[in-house]
Amino acid sequence: MSVLLVNPPSLEKVPARIVTPPLGLAYISAGLKARGIETHVLDADALDLSPEQVAQSAKELKPKIIGVTDMTPTAEAAYRTLDSLRPLTDCLVLGGAHASALGSKIFEDCPVRLDAVVCGEAEEVFADFSARVISGEPVPGMDIPGVLVPGKDPGTDEWPKIADLDLLPFPDRSALPWTRYRHPLFGGRVTTMLTSRGCPYSCIFCDKHVSGSRWRPRSPKNVIAEIQEIVLKTNITRIIIYDDLFTLSRERVIEICKGIIERGLKIRFKCEGRVNRVDPEALSWMKRAGCEMIAYGVETATDKGLEFLRKNITTDQVREAFAMTKAAGIQTLGYFLVGVPGETIEDEMETVRLALSLGADYAQFGVLSPFPGTPLYDYAADKGWVHELPARGPAERGSRRPVILDGYWNLARLDKIARIAHRSFYLRPRYVAKRLLWIRSTGDLVSGLRQGLGLVAWWARSAMRRNS
Repeated sequence: MSVLLVNPPSLEKVPARIVTPPLGLAYISAGLKARGIETHVLDADALDLSPEQVAQSAKELKPKIIGVTDMTPTAEAAYRTLDSLRPLTDCLVLGGAHASALGSKIFEDCPVRLDAVVCGEAEEVFADFSARVISGEPVPGMDIPGVLVPGKDPGTDEWPKIADLDLLPFPDRSALPWTRYRHPLFGGRVTTMLTSRGCPYSCIFCDKHVSGSRWRPRSPKNVIAEIQEIVLKTNITRIIIYDDLFTLSRERVIEICKGIIERGLKIRFKCEGRVNRVDPEALSWMKRAGCEMIAYGVETATDKGLEFLRKNITTDQVREAFAMTKAAGIQTLGYFLVGVPGETIEDEMETVRLALSLGADYAQFGVLSPFPGTPLYDYAADKGWVHELPARGPAERGSRRPVILDGYWNLARLDKIARIAHRSFYLRPRYVAKRLLWIRSTGDLVSGLRQGLGLVAWWARSAMRRNS
């Protein structure tokens, strides 16, 4: 075995946790196999493996290179996994969003000795790196843009980006345990895909180290071909489109939707939208093509909050987008933030009232997180506001979730507003009745139960924190 790619296990047992494919590893696997490099992907998160079980699998496979992906909230799980794998290979590599955000500082943050770190969009970079390692070239002397080695300053934090995404092979979905992936808002098996990378907007809480600010779309023809492959090869018809902003180009969205319809692809999909980048015609085509849900980043109802977050939207645009989406027959998910500097609990109650007035099907009230690599992190760190704590919200995970404690916002206030927001939105009798009427299949029922269990479990944990 040449390369083992590992998605670390979750150290948390959550009733309704989201389990989706490690798309980055699937892309890297496809790139390695295209170069003739033997590769195995181990999704320990989906398989509910422990770090020790991951190590046992690695012992059996005997890979020359082991690559582990990492995100900031789950960094501790990744580090435990790396520790279990360290004795089993001479080339232990870390990649992912957390490593890309920290750059060379990752060698200080990670307590395990790493041989290399891969930053940015890694499909081509990791394939080049692996080929050279397999050929016998020593890692310390390598000079590959995007590959960091201990003790060597790369002199930049601008990591490689793929110029033409159509040239990438489709993700290697055959390497993943497809029966394991689920989302509490979607019944049945799900998969994910990216139709574009990058986002031209400048929200203060977004990290651009991996995909950057330049929007790079795949061609509609290329996107439709991948959807067709998913349906024909995996028989999965529920797709979560993970683009930062799927609706940026209405013409492209319409062309993709027309292609789905013309090929007779019966799918249901969820995507991310932006309230100032949708219109009735595009929404109509999206509905006809199988769009079941659009998630919009609303964040806050206050002008001062929107200005601080650099959202560049208005609440009038929010109301118009939700109304248009509802009229098109598409469900809506609103992303809202609590703990915004400069706002008070009274301000954020205004955000709760906005969420209720929009008629959103779902709402996620997340604690504002200043992740490394974002302008928000730099701003909050300079003021001494950043603290790492276990995840606070029902849709959040990880033991290293950074929060802002600025003097006004403390843990008691953050937990209080999160409880009020979720109780106000989800425990309305009219809302519960609406969700029950939406159930159309056993899968929908199971998803609803998982969502309810997840909310109840979070509420219990929140109550325990409050009483401790």
